[in-house]
Amino acid sequence: MRTDSSSQKPIDALAEYKVRASKLLKDFASADKRRAFHAALRLATLWPDADANALLADPSRIQRKHALAVIAREMGFRDWRHLTEEAHVELPAFDTTRLFPPSTSFYLNAWFATYEEARDTLGARKDRFLFPYRRQFVVCEAGLLASLGIDVKDPDWELIGRDWVRPRDADAHYRLNQKLARIVPPLPERRPRQGKSS
Repeated sequence: MRTDSSSQKPIDALAEYKVRASKLLKDFASADKRRAFHAALRLATLWPDADANALLADPSRIQRKHALAVIAREMGFRDWRHLTEEAHVELPAFDTTRLFPPSTSFYLNAWFATYEEARDTLGARKDRFLFPYRRQFVVCEAGLLASLGIDVKDPDWELIGRDWVRPRDADAHYRLNQKLARIVPPLPERRPRQGKSS
């Protein structure tokens, strides 16, 4: 369990995930069809042949354990049991260079020498995210993150302002750091160049 340096109060990540599961169930049962359908889409990921509309037609099929399992997977764990066993393990700061392997080079990212320029480009756009990259700053597309298995609709992105450099919410940034550290694969090791044979 981590301690918030600003308040010195313990941050219970497990409790936060349980709250998210409760919200997912509430959304699934919502009279707002759009909200319910989005929740059903998330729940449907638990079964290979599941259909969101079929789940909505038979809501009794969904239990709290299913919502917990969805949250666990979205946070980078195999299932809820895995989350409860490993959530207390604090991972190191996520290396954001891992977001830009060669396979993502075709995405239209904007590179900047200063944070201010990158921040101005980010603006209020909901489909862009700002990250540091060594001595530079990059504003990337949502599609790049999604291609790496990252949930770009995670509410924590909005809480940090989609800005990894100067996040507005330290707790949300911490949760994202833990998630990305588990989900995003490390960059492939560079093989040393072999010298030319004489």
